[in-house]
Amino acid sequence: MFQHVATLLSFIFAIALTHVFASASELIQAGRRVRFDGLLASWMFIACFALVVNWIGLLGLQSLKHWSLGQVILQLGWAVPQYFTCSLVSIKVPESGHVDMKAFYEKQRPKLFSAFIVLYAAAMIENFCDRNNTEEWAPGDWIGANLLVLPMLIAALVAGWAKPRFLQWSAVCLTVALQAWFLISYGTWS
Repeated sequence: MFQHVATLLSFIFAIALTHVFASASELIQAGRRVRFDGLLASWMFIACFALVVNWIGLLGLQSLKHWSLGQVILQLGWAVPQYFTCSLVSIKVPESGHVDMKAFYEKQRPKLFSAFIVLYAAAMIENFCDRNNTEEWAPGDWIGANLLVLPMLIAALVAGWAKPRFLQWSAVCLTVALQAWFLISYGTWS
C-alpha cells in the first residue's frame, strides 16, 4: 500500500512543482518586464524546498504494515496544503505588460501563508500520529521534529501578516535554516 500512497503523493508533488517551475520559467522569459521581488522568489524556493523535504520524509513510512483509510487521509492532510503552497506562490506572467512580483506577493500573502500555516500544522499532527510508524525515529523524535516545525509555523504567521519587510526577511531566513536542519536531522536516508 505504501507504493500506492507514495505514487498518489508523487503526482500531487509533481503538479505542485510544475506550478513553481513554470512560473519561474515565465519570469525568466519575461526578463526586463519583471519588477523582481526577493521575498516572492525566496518563498518560491521555500515552497519547493519544503516539498522535497516532505517527499523524502515519506520514506520513513515504507515499513508501515497496515495502511488504513485514516492513514491515507492523514498523509493527504499535509500533501494537499503542500500543493497550495506551491500553486499560490506561483505568479502567472501575462504575454505583455509589466509583471510586478512585489505587488503579487503583497496581494497573495494572506492566502499563501494560510496554506503554509495549514501545512505546518498538518505536519505536526502527522509527526505525532506517525510517531510509532516512522522506522528511523526513536520514541520521542516526534517532539524534536515538532519543535522544529513550530517556529516555521510562527514564521509563516509573521511573513503573512507583519508589515515590516525586515520581519518578513527574518521569516525567510528562519524557515530556510529550520527546513535544512529538519532535513539533516530527520531525513530518511535508507
